Amino acid sequence: MSLLELKRPAMYPPGKGPSFQAAYARAARRYGFEPGKYAGYAKRNNVVVKVKSKDDKATEHEVPAHTEYVVPVTIGTPGVTLNLDFDTGSSDLWVWSSELAGEGKRESKAHAIYDPSKSSTAKKTEGTWNISYGDGSSASGNVYTDNVTVAGITIKGQAVELAKNLSSSFLSDGGNDGLLGLAWPAINTVQPQPVATPVENMMKQKLVDPQVFTVKLGHGDEASFYSFGFIDKTVTSQPISYASVDNSQGFWQVPSTSWTINGEEQNREGNTTILDTGTTLCLVDDSVVEAIYQAIEGARYDNSQGGWKYPSNAQIPTVTFAVGDTQFTVNEKDFGFGDAGNGFTFGGIQSRGDNPFDIFGDVFLKSVYVVFDQGETRVGLAQRED
Repeated sequence: MSLLELKRPAMYPPGKGPSFQAAYARAARRYGFEPGKYAGYAKRNNVVVKVKSKDDKATEHEVPAHTEYVVPVTIGTPGVTLNLDFDTGSSDLWVWSSELAGEGKRESKAHAIYDPSKSSTAKKTEGTWNISYGDGSSASGNVYTDNVTVAGITIKGQAVELAKNLSSSFLSDGGNDGLLGLAWPAINTVQPQPVATPVENMMKQKLVDPQVFTVKLGHGDEASFYSFGFIDKTVTSQPISYASVDNSQGFWQVPSTSWTINGEEQNREGNTTILDTGTTLCLVDDSVVEAIYQAIEGARYDNSQGGWKYPSNAQIPTVTFAVGDTQFTVNEKDFGFGDAGNGFTFGGIQSRGDNPFDIFGDVFLKSVYVVFDQGETRVGLAQRED
């Protein structure tokens, strides 16, 4: 059994995560969507901005977009432990490194650093990498191979992407020492050839059986974990329901063709969603967002703050979303996402803008236990009871 407990960066107060604006801006940065009627942030002229509507031209730049969970990973011989953001929406393993230049070198004092010259198992490759986002932020550098230990599992010869250059938005993100991507290898950015992800190498090296990883994200201060090669059946007594994954875009993308509000089912023919631990909010199309907040007395869209909010004492409807053929309820504990001022709370379900698929981030994922079955190209979800 290989379990790996998640923790929140010290930069957040106990029980707290990123701000609503930071969470929304990060999603816009990752997926570069334009607003529909209600997307508070969008990509405009290669910059992520806060918007009031699709035609709004008076925009403001985004707030820093920090991550919420980090996981300890050991790299090298002898090993150095870095706190990485585990992300099912990307496929690169990149870290703060000794190769950082300029401002990054100065900022590195606040981070754990991987230095390949201090590892007897490090080998330089010919690869390079470059990740760019919709706001113009970027990270790039060289590629080494080394031993990487995740949840007690040591992967030999794993490609590790060393940050040599980091843009300002990455430099301001003090919550992690890099990122470990858990999406499919097709969207890995290493050139001239993509490299195998840690999970792919676990499978190739026969380190996990079954060929799965799982995640439980906790509410508030509740313990959270990833597991590799092990399905923890003590998380919930509810059955695990599986759905086939379309990995053609590199994501954990599944059908989500219906949803319910207070038990009334609504069809969404042809709709899909991705399961993304690197996104905090649950982002769906405008018609669904409207229906949810119209069912909450006093709820309204706040143009100035870029999101739907509702009176903090309002009664919350029961909302479920389908994954495959099964409906899963969004826990009321996670429906609210931060103080919106004057007795209002931001909703954790917001608009996906013109993005062609939903994004089920942590607001949804905290309500379920998820089995990412890479060997069988499927995901399994079980409703959590707490």
